[in-house]
Amino acid sequence: MNQSGSGHFAAIDIGSHTTRMIVARIDGGELVPVCNERRVTRLARNFRNGELAPPAVDRTLEALSDYRSLLDRHKVGRIACGATGVARRALNSADLIPKIAGETGISISVLSEQEEAFFSAKGMLSVLPEKEGDFLFFDVGGGSTEFLLACLEEDGPVWSASIPVGAAVLTEMFLSDDPPGIEAVGKASFAVREKVKAAREQMPTKLAACGKASFQSLKLVGTAGTVTTLAAMFLQMDEYTPYRVNGQVLSREWLSGTVAGLAQMPLFSRRLIPGLEPGREDIILGGAVIVDEIIACYEQSSFIVTDAGLLEGLLLDIVEKERGLARGLRTGLTWRLKKE
Repeated sequence: MNQSGSGHFAAIDIGSHTTRMIVARIDGGELVPVCNERRVTRLARNFRNGELAPPAVDRTLEALSDYRSLLDRHKVGRIACGATGVARRALNSADLIPKIAGETGISISVLSEQEEAFFSAKGMLSVLPEKEGDFLFFDVGGGSTEFLLACLEEDGPVWSASIPVGAAVLTEMFLSDDPPGIEAVGKASFAVREKVKAAREQMPTKLAACGKASFQSLKLVGTAGTVTTLAAMFLQMDEYTPYRVNGQVLSREWLSGTVAGLAQMPLFSRRLIPGLEPGREDIILGGAVIVDEIIACYEQSSFIVTDAGLLEGLLLDIVEKERGLARGLRTGLTWRLKKE
């Protein structure tokens, strides 16, 4: 998952909807981002019969080729590149990896569910204003949603799980009409609820082992494109500013109202919503439905947003490995975030 050399560090997250990259330099114990890139590549689009569609592969390869130029420009020597969700399930992902390596020189690891949950939680925890406590982290991707439970008394993850439902997949299954309507949202919500509940059934014994009696003692923290877009919509951002969403609290009342409004709103109207990232207007409802069901199933009235997640977790891990630092869920490294 890394390459040797000198210069800056980089991480790439090949997701089911977006392909993202961060490049950072090290200043003492601080990571200083010098380049942040994201491209809507829709790797999960038309994912049928268990195979990635050729146009989706081509879009991803084009983005990575552009990223290769940026990596060379910044003299990046160490790269962590992880593929998730739909790549993990695709029958033809074994063909994608050598093709990308051959054309870009970027080596890819297809992350396991446990690895994805761990690195996502590591990234989220690194930017939280308050890092102490018991956390249930969730990462809503395009093709899957990961969970990780971290208790203060434990040095590492207590429990993790993945459900094969993400914003893009749910949209294709239930919400492809324009607009989808309330009835379609009801069917989508039911499908998500059953999978979230199935994962949740594993947790009471894990909580008890940490001395916790209920889900309500947990701090619920979410990340990834759906979550940060919802925060940007709540803040009505004309231009997305990552540090502003770290620690932002969104209530279930606001989220449920947003789901109801999006269900009856055509795509052309969604594109006018401040904060809604271009290219995400078709799948934001599916992602919001997933978040809404997570909040309800874990008996919360709100959740905390972070901009950081898997991408930042991968970067932290490769820096720790290079420097011989402990590679646990909590890191001794910090971020120098630009605030304008």
